[in-house]
Amino acid sequence: MQERCIRQIEAAFAMAVVGFAAGCEGPPKAEQPLVLFPSPPAKPRIQFLTWASGAAQVEPPRDALDAFLLGEEPTLQKVIQKPYGVAARDGVVYVCDTKGLCVCKLDFKKQTYSVFGDRGPGRLRKPINIAIDALGYKFVADPVRKQIVVFDPDDRYSAAFDIPKPCRPVDVAVFQNELYVLDNDESCQIVVLDRTSGEVLRTFGGPGGEPGQFKIPNSLSVGPEGHLYICDTHNWRIQKLTREGEPVWVRGTPGYRYGRFGRPRGLRVGPDGVIYVVDGATEIVQMFNSEGQTLMHFGGPGKVPGTLVLPSTLAVDKTSVPYFKEHVHEAFDVEYLLFVASQYGKHLVSVYAFGSFPEGFQLIDSEIATLPQVSPDQGIPPVDPGRAPTADEGGEGDKPAETPKANQQD
Repeated sequence: MQERCIRQIEAAFAMAVVGFAAGCEGPPKAEQPLVLFPSPPAKPRIQFLTWASGAAQVEPPRDALDAFLLGEEPTLQKVIQKPYGVAARDGVVYVCDTKGLCVCKLDFKKQTYSVFGDRGPGRLRKPINIAIDALGYKFVADPVRKQIVVFDPDDRYSAAFDIPKPCRPVDVAVFQNELYVLDNDESCQIVVLDRTSGEVLRTFGGPGGEPGQFKIPNSLSVGPEGHLYICDTHNWRIQKLTREGEPVWVRGTPGYRYGRFGRPRGLRVGPDGVIYVVDGATEIVQMFNSEGQTLMHFGGPGKVPGTLVLPSTLAVDKTSVPYFKEHVHEAFDVEYLLFVASQYGKHLVSVYAFGSFPEGFQLIDSEIATLPQVSPDQGIPPVDPGRAPTADEGGEGDKPAETPKANQQD
């Protein structure tokens, strides 16, 4: 009888180990086929690396015996529910969870997953976007609180800065000792705050279609040279302004072709001055130079790693490169990383590397993954100027379209 019990325990343990290993699907590893943009024979500049949607892709797997004896840990609080804004620094990725009402912290350096902003005076009601300053302070735009909520380098609540009412802060950027807050209520303005006190220093912008005016703007970023870049969503364009609000240039028209926009959303600028614009309609990220000239794109709609499902915005970071080396092709020279958030699908945070292969380097065809071809009119419809704002614009939220509409193609 004792031997039979031992055999039953051993069999159960073996089944637990097999089941545990099979149930823990992780992100792709470097030995898998490469997802490159553009695909060879063109010179690739973007390599898709990996993805994460919660603790399962960040924390080391639990010991199989612990999982069998203690049971599976609850996963409800260990996954991102609906991401929007994202920021990254030194191997840590911060994701604004607009459904979980918190900031999810994916620490690839320490291999831990945690959340903050879900309780106390710093409790978030609709975290949309997040920025990090040089000291590690986090500034979260919350359009329901109508504030910029500040967390210190240890993720503890520090302060909350008010925005002149009526207000709907949807994005925030840091430059030196100033915060640039994008307010897309009817005033459609940029509010400049003192980074330490929250004092309003100046405002500029306003509703309209002229340069320096906006219509439900969605995102802003400060380039390395100190200029502001604005994603002017319902005008289907991006703008470059001085930090005093003077227009430099305006680029973009409605459409699905490169250089045009169906639903421009998140915008960020790399350390090299490259402008990245997420388009929720075509589900790609377009790249422009500092003069607004089209360079290339990456991403695309789909369900496989490397594609995007209703992408919202992205983060650019050089300091996190060492923590993703295992996913980079050995010959690919990485300059910085790109973290793109998708609001739906399995791969909620996709990680890409910007860089290049050595001149003349040849890849074997079998090394390169082929993404599925998608019709140019695939995706969600372009914005309707007369409709109510979406969640990222202060309203109820978008969902991917079930069927494309042919009459919306260029």
